[in-house]
Amino acid sequence: MSYGQGGPQWVPGGSNTPDWNALAADAEQKRARKRWWVIIGSAIAAAAVGTVVALAIVNQGGDGSDTASEDPGSGELPAEPTGDPSDDRTFDETTLPPLPQPREFISDADKDIAPFEPESFFGGAMEVEGRPYTLAASDATEGCAGAVSDDLGTVLTDNGCVTLLRATYTAEGVAVTVGVAQFGTEENAVAAREAATGNLQPLTGGDAPSFCQRGGCRTTTNQVGRYTYFTIAGNSDGSPDSGDGTPAQQAARDGNDHAFARIIQRGEAQASASASAIVEERNNG
Repeated sequence: MSYGQGGPQWVPGGSNTPDWNALAADAEQKRARKRWWVIIGSAIAAAAVGTVVALAIVNQGGDGSDTASEDPGSGELPAEPTGDPSDDRTFDETTLPPLPQPREFISDADKDIAPFEPESFFGGAMEVEGRPYTLAASDATEGCAGAVSDDLGTVLTDNGCVTLLRATYTAEGVAVTVGVAQFGTEENAVAAREAATGNLQPLTGGDAPSFCQRGGCRTTTNQVGRYTYFTIAGNSDGSPDSGDGTPAQQAARDGNDHAFARIIQRGEAQASASASAIVEERNNG
């Protein structure tokens, strides 16, 4: 016996009492299917609404952010806006010139125009890697030949040496004379360095002792820019020096390093002054 399609079912071979557990399970399945259809329908509706809203935003040009809108006339996107739309000022491109380099000044007579004098160039006492020396005497020789040995004088003169500055420094038991020769060009200074023979004459007198009068002195020769520089060092008591690692040998090397440092500092000072003048001119212009 049946109640029709979808009605209660009886278990075959059983009594006339309906199977309530089966009926309950069937009803739960129907309710579950209905819930899933509701969820799916809601999701589809939400997606449709989101699509409509997005299209509306695009068609209206966005919400004021930097989103570009399509130009229906040209078929191209306009340039992306930058900066403040209300700011219509224009600015010229500014290119700063390269900063002058110290080497430019110590290599070019047209730029290397600072005074070349003993007092300003040597600058007082000398200290190299913690080793102090006292300035004992200084001088300047125009033409250069009068402050060096005869053979070195010929080399300097042939290459157009302009001025040679000397300074004698003393430390415990030793003395060293540093000589810096200025030439018209860097090429002249290089040529003098390569052809150099003989030695710088020690500058004595005043507070400087008589040294290197009996030979046995330490000498150096070097060049940077349009300057060739020399040293001669020996024992303060005039005794000849020999061997390796002696105080006189170290004094000659220290004098060499001091001369190089002073030449570079000369270039740096002029380069700094030139850079300041460039900045001031740009600011005033």
